[in-house]
Amino acid sequence: GIYMEESIYNILEEITGEDLRKEGNVNLFDSGRLDSLGIIELIVAIEDNFNIKLDPAIVTRKDIETPNKIIEYIQTHIERKM
Repeated sequence: GIYMEESIYNILEEITGEDLRKEGNVNLFDSGRLDSLGIIELIVAIEDNFNIKLDPAIVTRKDIETPNKIIEYIQTHIERKM
């Protein structure tokens, strides 16, 4: 829920240096905010924060191209774990 969204935005802020809370649908790749290194940082931070395992080989850019998609993607993973 809200806690998770907040955490995702905090992680994104650490990686991109920007607060993207008002830009939930911005494409992080097209806008140059995430690159291949950023993806790895993002995945590691998400794994640490939410105690889930994400396989970088399976995570596609489509899955995580906007903050909202990242949130959705994590939600799905957390639910699967339960």
